[in-house]
Amino acid sequence: MSQLNKAPTLVDGVAYPSVSTILASDPKRKTFFKSRGARGVQPNDDSRRTSTQRGITLHKCFNDYLLTGEADIPPIYLDYWRQLQEAIGCMTIKPIWAEGPILPKHQHFRNGNKSLIWSKRHRYLGCPDLIGNFEGVDAVCEIKTSKSPYTKNYDRNDFRSYGSWFSYYSSALQVASYSGAWAEATGNRINTGLVINVMPDSYQLFIIEGPEMKSRLTKFRSLAKDYHKGEDAMYA
Repeated sequence: MSQLNKAPTLVDGVAYPSVSTILASDPKRKTFFKSRGARGVQPNDDSRRTSTQRGITLHKCFNDYLLTGEADIPPIYLDYWRQLQEAIGCMTIKPIWAEGPILPKHQHFRNGNKSLIWSKRHRYLGCPDLIGNFEGVDAVCEIKTSKSPYTKNYDRNDFRSYGSWFSYYSSALQVASYSGAWAEATGNRINTGLVINVMPDSYQLFIIEGPEMKSRLTKFRSLAKDYHKGEDAMYA
């Protein structure tokens, strides 16, 4: 297997974009921001920093809790934490990856304090939130925090709902991309994805599997291909 070098975005000396970078290139993203504007939500740097910090903090707390049974939760995020505990509390989880490899056989994915999996075939890399066995089913899990619900279906008669659909859609592409990279890097296929959207007063648990998982992975690989076409043309 390939080894990561000192630069976390390089695999065998070749720079790969992150899953997040490829998702950010999706043309649908422009429509997402227009939809938010239609709902009166105007993006700003302060709100982005707040949501990013919230996500980073809760992910660390979750990993600590998962691995040690304890976590130091900042009071400001207690509402989110309670919902996350409720979401996972009913499941028996046997993790093999929690923002980094747990099993000895996967330690080559770790480089210092960075852990990444990658696809050499489709040229991307990233760090899943969680991979493991959930109630007897192997799955890739992504945990999101937000102030509003996601939705699997977009009502074309209500443009304002596009943002809620896009948030789900992008998260589904993310778990599919990690599923594909994991299969390529380890030889072990994972055909189920979980997206947990944690809000201050509730949570949502989405399951991506079967035909949907395949279609999401196909779509992500198409985005990766288009991304690299643009990069190759830029530097040709």
